Amino acid sequence: MSYIGMRKPIIAKITERVDGSEIIYDTPIVVGPAVSANVTYSIADNPDMGDDVIIDNDKGINGYNITLETNDVCIEAKIAALNYQALVDADNNNAVIGYRITDAEPNEVGFGYIRVKMFRGERYYEAFFYHALRFSSGGDNASTKQQQIQWNHPTLNGTGIGCYLDNSGEAAWFDYMEFESEGDAEGWIYGKFGASVPTAEESATPAAGGGSSGGSSGGSSGGT
Repeated sequence: MSYIGMRKPIIAKITERVDGSEIIYDTPIVVGPAVSANVTYSIADNPDMGDDVIIDNDKGINGYNITLETNDVCIEAKIAALNYQALVDADNNNAVIGYRITDAEPNEVGFGYIRVKMFRGERYYEAFFYHALRFSSGGDNASTKQQQIQWNHPTLNGTGIGCYLDNSGEAAWFDYMEFESEGDAEGWIYGKFGASVPTAEESATPAAGGGSSGGSSGGSSGGT
């Protein structure tokens, strides 16, 4: 088995999160064309010793961090995840004239993506859905053009938030499912957001504040 690709990094702002209940999300947004998602889990690895041997050990996940790299981060994703503030011209029908980055906390979001794997000549599509996390910008950089182009990609750094979605007392971190088609995997992720995969027409509809709607990656918008 080999992992051969990643597709469709999707986020949605959390509008309501109450312990014991499912989370409610805003409209899902494709962040941009996927490059990589590196997830590291924090494990409570602290053996309980007795008679010079390990008697018990807790190996459960107690947190995680994600580094998401994409070809671009659309402005809708920056607004939803990083809490970019739109600046408007009140004398021109509130036309957006820029965005402001402040010390406001990033929003809590849900996050999903598809990983492609190959096994014995067959492709499978693994869908991951992380219930709640906060992203921060990976920083900005710019340099003059060289004789050989060096591609630079924006990154978002996310920290997971434990969610109690029922009365089991167990924190939920992420859900996972495997599919034989990319479309089914994408639909499963959108379903986790309480939404449906947008049609081509819906993806092409301009959203408020410029750029494209939640179903697409939008135009180039610079660094994060």
